[in-house]
Amino acid sequence: MKKKRVLAFIALTALVATVGGTVAYYSNVFEFDNNFKLGSAVTEYVETFESPDNWKSCDTTPKTLVITNKSNTPVAARFKIEEYWKKAGSTSTGHDSDLSSTYMDEKVAIINFQNEGDWEKKGDWYYFKRTLDEGESTTSLLESVSFNCNVNFAGDVVYSEDGKTGYSTTNDYQNAKYHLYITAQTVEESHRLEAWGQ
Repeated sequence: MKKKRVLAFIALTALVATVGGTVAYYSNVFEFDNNFKLGSAVTEYVETFESPDNWKSCDTTPKTLVITNKSNTPVAARFKIEEYWKKAGSTSTGHDSDLSSTYMDEKVAIINFQNEGDWEKKGDWYYFKRTLDEGESTTSLLESVSFNCNVNFAGDVVYSEDGKTGYSTTNDYQNAKYHLYITAQTVEESHRLEAWGQ
């Protein structure tokens, strides 16, 4: 009987030691507040352009576009140009032309470029060759848009039966609108390849 009590005591002691070993532990808690401040990616687009009301042959209208990096993140810049013509009173939408951009084999509107060495054309896009750091600007590739001096939209002259009076006919370009549509973009230089594939 004594043996049984000793064995029971040893088993109970082992159980208490096991439970005590499981419950007793040393604990500390450490918290790490890691702050990541994001850089800014703000760009400014400045266009110089005043829409003419009576654009005619030989007229030249200034048109420039400069992109400036106002952030602390280096950026890449690009833009593309779309041209389209709409007849007077046109109800068509989008960038599809109602009229041809050429007339009698002459380009009607001529885009005049400057600073061409600073830009590279790939597909439909013009890419500025340098990365823009904070405060830096692109040059303007565009300088102006001219109405071709060789294009005259006055139609044929029609004379009266007696030949003493005449008047000129009109054509679809009378009171039409020429649209020069520009899409400008910037992206962080570090993401240029994935965003633009360039």
